[in-house]
Amino acid sequence: MLASAFKIIGASILAFAVIWALVLGWWQANDHTPSTSELLLYLGALPVAVIGGYWLLRGFIEHVKAPPPAPVAAPLDTSDPLASEAARTASRERGYTVGMIGASVLCGAGGSLELLEALAADKRPTPDAQLLDDDGFPVFAARAEALDVDDIGERLREHDAVLADALGNADEPLRMLALIDAALPPALAQAREQMVQGGPDAHLHLLWLLPAGIDASLIGRLQAWLGAQYLADIDPARLTLRLRHTPTEAAALQELDALVLATRGDPSPPDVSLVLAAASAIGSATVQAWAARQALFSATQQNAAIPGECAVCLVFGDAPASDPQVRLSRISQGERDKSIVAAGRVSGALTEQLIAGLLTIHDLEASSIQAVVSDADHCQRRGTELFDALGEAFEAIVPGESAHQVATACGYAPPFGALLALACAWEKSVASMQPVLAISQQHPTARAAALLLPAPVPPDASSVAT
Repeated sequence: MLASAFKIIGASILAFAVIWALVLGWWQANDHTPSTSELLLYLGALPVAVIGGYWLLRGFIEHVKAPPPAPVAAPLDTSDPLASEAARTASRERGYTVGMIGASVLCGAGGSLELLEALAADKRPTPDAQLLDDDGFPVFAARAEALDVDDIGERLREHDAVLADALGNADEPLRMLALIDAALPPALAQAREQMVQGGPDAHLHLLWLLPAGIDASLIGRLQAWLGAQYLADIDPARLTLRLRHTPTEAAALQELDALVLATRGDPSPPDVSLVLAAASAIGSATVQAWAARQALFSATQQNAAIPGECAVCLVFGDAPASDPQVRLSRISQGERDKSIVAAGRVSGALTEQLIAGLLTIHDLEASSIQAVVSDADHCQRRGTELFDALGEAFEAIVPGESAHQVATACGYAPPFGALLALACAWEKSVASMQPVLAISQQHPTARAAALLLPAPVPPDASSVAT
């Protein structure tokens, strides 16, 4: 410390001496007699300014060259990461499930069991002689043959002529209502039985998901039509009916996720929930629209979509103790960085992450999953994505036997293919009493995964049944 002080003082004296020598030498060379102010300025202020500037510059340079101070580490938190009430709640909510007690389906292949049989037999849609493209050739389509569209049109006109005129300009809306007419009654019958078991306070929550093509101004009229046609015998005080537009598969699945969250993990909810969804792509308007954007399957567009149609009714509640208990998990969703149809390598990393998250939450191993049902169609890139996501960990999954892509057999009916896959996954889980994965990957970028989880039947179920 003392040596450094001597160095600084010595350097300062030397600097003074050099400056004085230069100034005095200049005055002498020019025979100049300095005034008092010049003596103070050149022999006093100038050396002080030079020396002070030097030390300021040196300090700045040393400051710039010095390494940044190490950040002060926060004290380690040794408490439980889920110690806060908010964290505990979020963790608990991720594990919520809801009892799924029924599924009524109608599509081009028939009901959900017929659809699974068609998938196992590798059946595909065929050319539809009633649906032609711009060149007059039949379009490949998956039409539900048992629909009585004329009867629906007459009943609709008797109920509401304005609604009939609004929906009668295209085939697709009337076919949607005909699909509902075939699929909804069995689901409602099950819901009514469940309400009887639930007692006089049991309530039915019916959510009707509408495709984007339905005019929002018609929602009130459609609600009145559904109530008059199918719900007239239910006490209005015990019924909640909502209609929601769902433009994409992700929006439809978000409605299901909200339903699971609303139950708050109650294993025996007193009320019954029914989710109804129907859409038809069997019509000239859809064919023209898809063809215009090169999204219609043809000889030159082998990876494009095949028009289909479906109605899906999912019933949620508390099944009788003697019945198989299958519960639906929360929906895990995400967005791909690029469209599945974009050029380049196909990756299933996002879907793999969604699946891994669900398995972790419910403490399952990949080897315990006995089947996977996807809403994907015949597009090769979607199949590649699915099996890239599954990898080698899902050893029980065999393509064509325990891994199904439902749209390969029943066509594409946006935006409810994911709900159709979910209904088929429920059938697989009920039949095997094993966990089954439902995957949504038909949308270009939106991805989702859900688990159907069988619950053990109570040991006294047989005595309850008798």
